[in-house]
Amino acid sequence: MSHSEDLLISLIALAVCVGLVILGFRQNFKEKTEFRRVRPPWMIIALAAISVGFMIVVHIANLFGFETGNR
Repeated sequence: MSHSEDLLISLIALAVCVGLVILGFRQNFKEKTEFRRVRPPWMIIALAAISVGFMIVVHIANLFGFETGNR
């Protein structure tokens, strides 16, 4: 995989994570008028998307040549 393809896939994945975070926070904090038994845990989904998005940002920084590890 070339450098530009890896960067493109990483940016698309980051955009998906941002979309999931926005959707998760909106669904979690909207007013609940109907009472259903099973609702997805939107806060957990949003927090997982934030953590994956941070890992993708670190990966993009590594693609640009910044050293983010201890070695």
